[in-house]
Amino acid sequence: MPTLEHFPYRLAIPTRWSDNDMFGHINNVQYYRYYEAVILKFLADKAQYRGFDEPVLVFAAESQCRFLKPLSYPGDIVAALGVEHLGKSSVRYGLALFEDCEKQAAATGHWVHVFVDRATQRPVPIPEPIRAIFSQFQVNAHA
Repeated sequence: MPTLEHFPYRLAIPTRWSDNDMFGHINNVQYYRYYEAVILKFLADKAQYRGFDEPVLVFAAESQCRFLKPLSYPGDIVAALGVEHLGKSSVRYGLALFEDCEKQAAATGHWVHVFVDRATQRPVPIPEPIRAIFSQFQVNAHA
């Protein structure tokens, strides 16, 4: 099981009252929203990718989450990301959610983005500047 140190990119996310469900813990849908938040922040901050007016878009091709322990409001969550696989036109992010100050993940998963041409919506190679950033954040997928 990966620990926080396994992931080179991290984002602190405060939980909100509305994140909880009727069982008193963060609803499972929110986990995917936290994953999306860390990915989008990573793309914007590190790769300078905004998506709105880029000639190349990213489409989600696959996502997965393993729920290991419940999270709940109030508290902060650390969403963590590492690049597990870098293909020609796709990237697979390894993801995890941690309770603030915890070393063991409360959830782990992955998300695959495919880079596509805005006009044709067909896969294209990952732009070289973005590929270079992804390379800096690669991790061992089996750690």
